[in-house]
Amino acid sequence: MRVRAAELRDAPALGRVMVGAWLSAHRDQVPDAAWQKRVEEWTPEVSASAWARLLSEQAGGEHPRTVLLVAEAHRDNAVGLLLATEDEDDDSGATAQVNALYVLPDDQGHGIGRLMLARAAAELMTLGFSRLHIGVLTANHPARAFYEAMGGREVRQRTFDEDGFPLPETVYVWPDLADLVTGSRPVTGSGP
Repeated sequence: MRVRAAELRDAPALGRVMVGAWLSAHRDQVPDAAWQKRVEEWTPEVSASAWARLLSEQAGGEHPRTVLLVAEAHRDNAVGLLLATEDEDDDSGATAQVNALYVLPDDQGHGIGRLMLARAAAELMTLGFSRLHIGVLTANHPARAFYEAMGGREVRQRTFDEDGFPLPETVYVWPDLADLVTGSRPVTGSGP
């Protein structure tokens, strides 16, 4: 198992992981109409195209404070991904946000999410970030348990719009990225 920076050649695998893991994780957490729309319109190929665009832009010097990781296992097959960017609401530039952290269902519970989060924290620190937050659907209890086990503190509730459906979201924060890198917080439980 390894976690590494994603490359342009990873776009198809990132699309497969993102769509497969998202649909599995959120099946009973979003309204059926929103989920069905995703099933019909959001294919691994559509997702791969978006990942390829982002990776091409990064290769061209855009998004210098973005971290995109891929987790590989089983003979270098992608099983997870993590995308972190600058929090645009933080004028100080010290806070990053995790936009996506997904692990395929069959590969969850093996520490892949933990490894990706620790690797991302280390990379984000080198980019000048000191804090991290992530928003997660409030109904996503397995992911919430994972973030809490990783030392994330629940700081607020907000609403996320999923194709016109307002969904409750819980925000977790790590006030010191070094805690994720050094593992100074106890890691227990399961999840991504």
